[in-house]
Amino acid sequence: MHREAIDLFRMLIEAGAVPGEDFSCDDQQGGYRLTQRSLDLLSATYPNVDWSSLCADPYPQLVQELHEKLDTPFVESLIWRMQDRLNHLNDAQGAWYLNQILVGVQQRTGLNLLPSLVQTVGMAGEVRLEWLLRLNELEPCDFWIYDLVMAAGGHDTDVAWDEFGIYLTEQGLHLLEQVWIGDYETHPLFYQRNQ
Repeated sequence: MHREAIDLFRMLIEAGAVPGEDFSCDDQQGGYRLTQRSLDLLSATYPNVDWSSLCADPYPQLVQELHEKLDTPFVESLIWRMQDRLNHLNDAQGAWYLNQILVGVQQRTGLNLLPSLVQTVGMAGEVRLEWLLRLNELEPCDFWIYDLVMAAGGHDTDVAWDEFGIYLTEQGLHLLEQVWIGDYETHPLFYQRNQ
């Protein structure tokens, strides 16, 4: 557990909050959950701290900043593309696709896209997402690159495929690097999947 979380939890307990009832860790989303009672207790115990601002969800601000930087609604576009793409991929490809996007985007931007995706797929879709995220058999495919570049504001001309891999223009590569980080080999205008 991060040092900041331990310090916050100690402060909460000292203020009278009950673990598991007033606050908890959310391992899936990588954060903590605080009730209004927790914030009230912190505010009463440490009145010189603006707890509402400190505990505010950073997701909306991160999304807004990214959308302004790219000049396009990246998150909404990507979630729509992911939902559509997953309907056409087999499970092994879907698992690879999800892993590449969810991990790479979160590491680059700090955004956890899974909750937004879950909200759009319905109950049956959520069950499949959970299955795909647990699947160990992965089949590499390059659709994730195309969808990231397009969602980031790219054009069809920024991405091309052949039997050797996927090619990106300078603009396509630039857009990919704005929203994703991970293990891939690149030449000035070429991406080659690691086998």
